[in-house]
Amino acid sequence: MANNNGILKILKNRELLVMAFLLIIFFSITSNRFLSPSNISNVLMNISVSGILALGLALVMINGDFDLSFGSALGLLNLFILMFVDKGWNVWVMFALAIVGGILWGMLNAILVVQIKIHAFVATIATWTMCRGFIYWINGGKTFYGKYPDFMTIIGRGTVFGYIPISSIIFIGAAIIVFLLANRSKFGRYIYAVGSNADAAEYVGINSKRIRFTSYLLQGLLIGLSTVILSSKLTSGPATAGDGFQMTVIASAFLGATVFKPGLVNIGGSILGILLLSIIENGLIMLGVPFYFKYIVQGLIIIGAVSFISLKNKRSEGPAIL
Repeated sequence: MANNNGILKILKNRELLVMAFLLIIFFSITSNRFLSPSNISNVLMNISVSGILALGLALVMINGDFDLSFGSALGLLNLFILMFVDKGWNVWVMFALAIVGGILWGMLNAILVVQIKIHAFVATIATWTMCRGFIYWINGGKTFYGKYPDFMTIIGRGTVFGYIPISSIIFIGAAIIVFLLANRSKFGRYIYAVGSNADAAEYVGINSKRIRFTSYLLQGLLIGLSTVILSSKLTSGPATAGDGFQMTVIASAFLGATVFKPGLVNIGGSILGILLLSIIENGLIMLGVPFYFKYIVQGLIIIGAVSFISLKNKRSEGPAIL
């Protein structure tokens, strides 16, 4: 009976699913290349970095926290990987260190937000700004290039059977793990409880500080994993690396909060949100629309999603999204 209720909830809040389906039909009609195997492969490859970042941000936002620094952290870690590999360091060692670096970045944000109790927006704007400064200091505002072994690109550019990107397989694996963690584990129940009412969660014995801290660490791990894919794909360290993911990932979190669990950020919705945004971006490119229109679309999506959530919560008198 519980499973049937879950299915009914998904069907009831199916707006994003319908929208994605309609967009696929529209872009398929307007561009004969949209559903080509090579373009589908390209969409899957492009979604991997932003998708994994969206998973991490969703975990933090479920708690009622936030992070604006993940894009800059991605760019800084990418630069470190490429610089040290160029100096002769082992590729796989640097990939592992990138994940460790991501966890340490998550720890820094957690200390500022959870332990010192600086507001998440203020703390992560500060770390974001610092990170951008470090990037420009290290590479002088120029794109870093180096010499790398050919196998370094296998994660970011490699495919299975010629069309299935290895990076998208990693994303799907991460999405399944994070989804199960958030929806089928004690930790998942706790993060929703803390995000809904931290004081009430503490009253029933949940250590809200530990849960919030752990969420930032998990986000950091996912930032590190995203960096591995990005470095393998780009093999260059532009000063703006990571900036392009910022609004897409944030928009996916808010957009995803309109489906499955309306008014609440959730993993399933964030995955669907990032997929929908990727379809829109790819479709606009296929139509020859200037690239900057995607930012207009993302802004409108955030406004629309937050407006929907605000109205939903106002009617139900439920918790705010943040």
